[in-house]
Amino acid sequence: MKAHDFDVVVVGAGAAGIAATRALKSAGLSVVCVEASNRVGGRTHTDTEIFGVPFDMGAHWMHTEHVNALKAPGLALGLDLYAAPDNATTYGLENDAALWDEVDEIHIAINEAARIDAEIESSTGIPTDRSLADIWENKGTWSFTAAMTFALSTARDLPDTSLRDISAWEGGDDWFCREGFGHLISCTAQGLPIKLDTPVTEIKSLTDGVHITTAKGKIKARTVVVTASVGVLAEDIVRFDPPLGPDRRAALELVTMGDYNHAGLLFQPNALPVQSDAWLTYHLEPDASGVARGGGFLCNISNTGLTSFESSGSFSKDLQKAGPESAIEHGLETLVGFFGTAIRKDFIKGYATAWRNEPYVRGSYAGARPGGHNQRAVLRQPHAEWVHFAGEATHPNQQCSVSGAHLEGLRAAEDVLAQLR
Repeated sequence: MKAHDFDVVVVGAGAAGIAATRALKSAGLSVVCVEASNRVGGRTHTDTEIFGVPFDMGAHWMHTEHVNALKAPGLALGLDLYAAPDNATTYGLENDAALWDEVDEIHIAINEAARIDAEIESSTGIPTDRSLADIWENKGTWSFTAAMTFALSTARDLPDTSLRDISAWEGGDDWFCREGFGHLISCTAQGLPIKLDTPVTEIKSLTDGVHITTAKGKIKARTVVVTASVGVLAEDIVRFDPPLGPDRRAALELVTMGDYNHAGLLFQPNALPVQSDAWLTYHLEPDASGVARGGGFLCNISNTGLTSFESSGSFSKDLQKAGPESAIEHGLETLVGFFGTAIRKDFIKGYATAWRNEPYVRGSYAGARPGGHNQRAVLRQPHAEWVHFAGEATHPNQQCSVSGAHLEGLRAAEDVLAQLR
């Protein structure tokens, strides 16, 4: 009788889980990936049924192209990858460059403030990590529109964003995949030993490995790689025996799931007078709590007629609570304000995502709260010897990205191989 069913079990078939599974399988280990939902990809999912064209319900932007780990696999698969065109426009602002100059100024201020905080921490030993709101200055009419760029990149409001975490993020040019980013990720999963509809309920560590309880039975393995989101981990959807330690628990309170959603709006061809893949922003004002109640539009995605209204933070969370029609109507009415009521007759249908409500996700991606800039390293540490973790939440400078998740899957696979060998 075998002591173990597999060398390794990978929990979750998102970008991190797929990368880890492929690397471990290629290394000659017996491995199985168990996925709670009925599909692969996790938060990177392309739907083609809702609108009849590719609709990325999760990640769409291939960030930081020069180090993006999915660019080469996508090209090798023969997919149509292309640089995001420089079609940004701001409604009501004649000199659009002025807005992006302000965004650049905020970038500089973030990096300088993060440097100062690091020096203070180094000299005093006192953890120092302000919020993005602490250093952001309202310089006038378009300041909140510029700030929205950072709210979208962190999926949270400025007061809830770690200054040093966002400073660590490696920026660069964006690319798109015409077939959908989710389609790219699903292609990388082909041929892998993945079991769908198999949620894990418990991971028990023993002296010689792990026992994993799923909805479809128990699995014995030498080790396990957990790629579940920090939202799932924080809510104890998966139980651990022994329980997760206090350091990891504290980290899960500081690196938390944010809110970022898309309201897809399908129009007749050429209904909106904008270029393909145009990023459309507009004037935003803060509410009483200092939050800008708006977002941005990625228009005519890949020249399909599909436009996505992108919202984040507490505003996105409020739209989720109000129901999908709320986000759809908000996006449509905002466009009507730009282009006139005539576009309503060219509107075909809409669909809004609600990632906070997904039972095996619990949010969009993981940003750090003030004070949490160094907690990703804590989340990366193994638990009870045989339990490894990976995902976008554990990457130090490609956090909040599919590339970061993929790279962390590869890192976890290397850790497992080193341990087992």
